[in-house]
Amino acid sequence: MPKRTYTRKEVKGLLGALERQCREAIGLASTAEKEASKHSFAAYRGFRDKVGEFQALVILIEGRLRNLAEGRADDLRQEFERLDILMLTTLVRASMRFFFVLSANPILPLGAREVFVSELRSLHDAHEKLRRPDYAERLSRDLENELEMASQILEEIIDKAPSLIHFSR
Repeated sequence: MPKRTYTRKEVKGLLGALERQCREAIGLASTAEKEASKHSFAAYRGFRDKVGEFQALVILIEGRLRNLAEGRADDLRQEFERLDILMLTTLVRASMRFFFVLSANPILPLGAREVFVSELRSLHDAHEKLRRPDYAERLSRDLENELEMASQILEEIIDKAPSLIHFSR
């Protein structure tokens, strides 16, 4: 079965959608930070859902860039990487701010540990991606420090968060 190829127009359309997702996520990140001080997880959950949508679109675009029908894709790849780095930066900074506010809360809801273990994995994945050679040269030292700080804060939250009750024992 022959491999499907994609046009520049198709990829540009997806990059436009990726940029919209990124703008929406940046707005949701700001709201999540404000809501964290009110002990609300809803806005952060909305932000994380938007990041998930963005990441799904990233997977589609990566495949289409590899299978572009015509010509070079340097300009498209450059725009794609710019948006991906912007979203990864937004994820790290929003997570750090949200977790910092949350870490001041002495009481966390039941099941918070399981949620935040998943968040720690997500930060690890973002860190690994940002360290790839094509991204690392554009990574600021400040972002590297923020990523490390977000991970440390999250580990502290996980240590004090109650886990779900296991009834199987």
